[in-house]
Amino acid sequence: MKVVEKLMKALADHLSNKSRLMKKNIDQFCADTYNEFFSIFDGYNKRLISILNTLLESPPQVVLDLGCGTGLSTLALGSCFPKTKVLGVDIDAGMIASAKSRKKHPNLEFHCSEILEIIAKTPDKTVDLIFVKSAYHYFDKQITLDHLKPLLKENGAIVIVERTARSARSYALPEIASNYWESVFEEPRPSRRLENSSLFDMPLTVSCYGEQVSIPTEVYVHAAKENQLVGLWMLKPEVISTWIEDNLSQGIDVFRVFEEHWLYIYRNI
Repeated sequence: MKVVEKLMKALADHLSNKSRLMKKNIDQFCADTYNEFFSIFDGYNKRLISILNTLLESPPQVVLDLGCGTGLSTLALGSCFPKTKVLGVDIDAGMIASAKSRKKHPNLEFHCSEILEIIAKTPDKTVDLIFVKSAYHYFDKQITLDHLKPLLKENGAIVIVERTARSARSYALPEIASNYWESVFEEPRPSRRLENSSLFDMPLTVSCYGEQVSIPTEVYVHAAKENQLVGLWMLKPEVISTWIEDNLSQGIDVFRVFEEHWLYIYRNI
């Protein structure tokens, strides 16, 4: 049996139904391992937000960072906007606890909450920037721009930051997981993903930024073993173990990825 056929069988055995591919299960995340891996991109995150800053009307005073995970994006926002109140929100209590342990600025806050609950609790026209990095694909069918727009002040912005398909392809993953991840970010976008929103009165600006990032092999392998890389939770442990052994046998010192994201900036004018 070909390797791809074996992996497909492993995937079929592991999944109870197709919908699990697109569902964020909070039990999938290990905050410490996740943070160890993705904190390597701290410099990239700051440069990405610096580019965003040049595209905004003015520095925001109040920011909602939705789906913030361990708070890496929230910390980057706080670094780039030191006078701004930034609230990071995530459904995963472990991720939020990790974020709170690294809080470095009094203007940063973290809440463990469903996003719809935060939307309901936030008064209309009180937020300058709603920021969603690498998370909107988890809830885009439930929460559209129409849910978020009432929270914005005049000239406020919703910024959806999503990985490019080219970036997804650059990550070393078992073939099925790699193909799945690339398919999540396939073009055309963003209209396909935000088609339920009333965009006619929210002008869209699109930008993109990417750079190569080197990840130490031990960090990459640790994240793979803990299923912290996208799509690995679809596979049986023995499939992942074989893939890790194959990569380690090649004597790789670092894994190089091309970290690149689209910035979709919707303005409330």
